[in-house]
Amino acid sequence: MQSATRSVKPGWIVLVVVAVYAIVMTVVARDARAEIRELRLAAAENEAIAAARSEPRRAPAGVWFPVPGASLPTDDAHLPGAPRAYRNGVSEGFDFYAGDAGVPIELGTPVVAAVAGTVTRSDRAYAEPDEAEWTALLGEVADGADASQLDRLRGRQLWIEGDDGRSYRYAHLDAIEPDLSVGDPVYRGQVVATAGNSGTDDGVRGLTDGVRVHFEIWENGDYFGAGLEPAAVRANAAALFVGP
Repeated sequence: MQSATRSVKPGWIVLVVVAVYAIVMTVVARDARAEIRELRLAAAENEAIAAARSEPRRAPAGVWFPVPGASLPTDDAHLPGAPRAYRNGVSEGFDFYAGDAGVPIELGTPVVAAVAGTVTRSDRAYAEPDEAEWTALLGEVADGADASQLDRLRGRQLWIEGDDGRSYRYAHLDAIEPDLSVGDPVYRGQVVATAGNSGTDDGVRGLTDGVRVHFEIWENGDYFGAGLEPAAVRANAAALFVGP
């Protein structure tokens, strides 16, 4: 054993020690670099998250549909300017019905603010007329309805004065959010009401048929789409509505 130990020269021992040291230091350095890289990646990720929180992604400017996920009505009879023979006039807004607007619309479907603005009308206390009053009203408007009569025909309404300068009117609503009053600010996408059939034959009779959201856009004394053919209404509306 002693002879074997004497045969190993001191230089070789030094070389072996140096080699082992080099291997150990290489592994340590590699692990250190990996740890530094992970720390840098984590820091970058945290910076990205912080930036996203401080500067949230902005939704495109424009008007949202009153029912999330809806699309323009496919039936021309549900567009502004469509004839309304029973009152010898035309519709002044869009009518969103189930089966014609791309999404289910039933009694109680949430209705949202199309734009940011301020509530200027909130008919939470609306009561349906009885059938005799309703029949009398329909007789009065057979040759045309004035502004007061149209107001009664729209049922429960909510109006919003948009920050964009337009007025947005919702009609035939079932209910309005209980904490929403005239003068309250609303943001685009805020739930403000639910779909219904107030101010219609079905609503007066206490039925749950004919649910819709009637939605008017007014600017400078005219309703959106006034005097336009259906194709032009659709083209203009496609440029106005941006979702959601």
